[in-house]
Amino acid sequence: MASGPDFPKVRHIALSTAEPGAGADALIVPFEAAQPEPAEPAQGAPEGALPAAARDPALRAGAQVAAPAATGVPPPPPAPSPRVARVVVVDVARARDDGEACRTAAGATVVAEGRPVRCPNSAAGLEHAGGVAAWATHLGEAVLLDGLDRWYRSGPAGAGFCRSCELALVEALREGYGDHFEPFDPLGALREQPDSRAAPFAGAREALRLASTVEAAKRAALRARDEARRGRGVEIAVLGRVGTLTGAALAICRHLDGLVFDLPSLDPEEAVLPLLAARAALGLRPAVAVLPAGATPEQVQLFAALALACDADLTLPPGESPAAEAALAEHRKFQEVVRERFRPSEPLLDLEVLVSPFAEHWGGAHLRAASVCTAALGRAHLLLGARLDLSEPRTQVLLLAGCAALPAEDAARARRHVESGGDALVVGKCATCDEEGRPGPPVFPEAKSGIQRIGEGRVYSIGIESDAPPETQVVRAARELLGRGRSHLSLSGRARLFARAYLDPERKLDVHLVNLDAPRPAQGVLLHIAGQAAGAGRTGYWFAPERDVGKDGERISLNPSGFSVSTVLPGISAGALLAVPR
Repeated sequence: MASGPDFPKVRHIALSTAEPGAGADALIVPFEAAQPEPAEPAQGAPEGALPAAARDPALRAGAQVAAPAATGVPPPPPAPSPRVARVVVVDVARARDDGEACRTAAGATVVAEGRPVRCPNSAAGLEHAGGVAAWATHLGEAVLLDGLDRWYRSGPAGAGFCRSCELALVEALREGYGDHFEPFDPLGALREQPDSRAAPFAGAREALRLASTVEAAKRAALRARDEARRGRGVEIAVLGRVGTLTGAALAICRHLDGLVFDLPSLDPEEAVLPLLAARAALGLRPAVAVLPAGATPEQVQLFAALALACDADLTLPPGESPAAEAALAEHRKFQEVVRERFRPSEPLLDLEVLVSPFAEHWGGAHLRAASVCTAALGRAHLLLGARLDLSEPRTQVLLLAGCAALPAEDAARARRHVESGGDALVVGKCATCDEEGRPGPPVFPEAKSGIQRIGEGRVYSIGIESDAPPETQVVRAARELLGRGRSHLSLSGRARLFARAYLDPERKLDVHLVNLDAPRPAQGVLLHIAGQAAGAGRTGYWFAPERDVGKDGERISLNPSGFSVSTVLPGISAGALLAVPR
């Protein structure tokens, strides 16, 4: 029986692509660097004898079929656990040859980052990707599957026209139409108009595009876990590496033990929704954001504080400056102190935003609209959370932004939530969509522009003419639905702060504050905490990287003010934490 996982033990990983020692507990190691060196021929071997393992192992040459038996290299003996765990990176999206590579509508090989992209429908490619992932389990304490969404990010017009894609689409159509279906070339019409959704079988092909991406990631992860159980007798963590978040990346999360993803830009407001969505998709599993290249030390500190507030982690891409690495290492010291006192608890929320992989896949503008709304509501200091579906809404108010292609289940749940007394803030079109992208009826057909009562609840509808919602109107609508005095926090001052709170009803309230104007410090900010959040607490403890006050924090008095408590906060350089015992 396989033993329990040794790494990671918790939902946070301090990853590093540089040398160990920058406050990291795991080092990302490329597969080629972790591949063991071949052995030399034994003494006294006959002339011309081959070494015990080839100089260019089959795996590295791209000819592996099953791992690790076919590599010619036996699994290395178990080594003592290193001080810093090794996370072996395996690129499962790089094609070995033209037979595995996918094609564009014009017949050219799909290339990303200078390498041919493997088709997730290629049987040989899937087998090889699984074999590489399985072999990597013998080389480290965890495996990182890179490029899981590289093929998907090429778009419906940029990939999906190879022979493997054609056969996969024929098989999918046969499952729908029955065994009497005659094989033919279903991509012929789509090659002439690859971006059109009106072309024959375009909906089935688009549904297959999402399903193939998720299935390929699932197969590689399962193969790695099975090999670790069989070959090492342990449960190993299999993480995934994607670009900026897409619908496919969010859907893949349920098959992984953690996710490493790129942040869209160096604008902190654009990073809020990806951090919240990744945490919602992963639950208690690690979510690690990668900062774009070229960040200054001040920006590293800012985004590290933002990731800490969103219960995620931050790492830097390879080749960053020593000053940026030092800034991250310094913040991780503060992060250890905070998380030593922090216990996993539910976030304190004013409203929740739906981040649906299905709606993003079929709509395309869902995440953009939700990101703009999230940034606007964050500037208004409303406490936000993200959800991937509406099975169990946790707040009174739901934000449905750019949801023009909701699955039928979530559409029914959203309507049931409103009719039973909840509220919904609808930004843009809100309608259903079937499994092949055919548009369905609106979820709230009676809701016009403005607020409308439906059943026991209310819907505030805001129409938009483009992907950019009117931010002022979104904040005003949220305030009206929440009602006077319903928000948990209120911040007054000239600083631009992001706030997020976690409530343990039996112990304390943790309020994370991030200065989005860093490196300019935030001074003289007045904080109000509603009585239902602060409880009977009249004392807070202040933690900040620039204030060396030890593990107990700096004591701050909270003054009663009506049905809330208030205090003037100390200066905030990048981020800080206020802990209020209840």
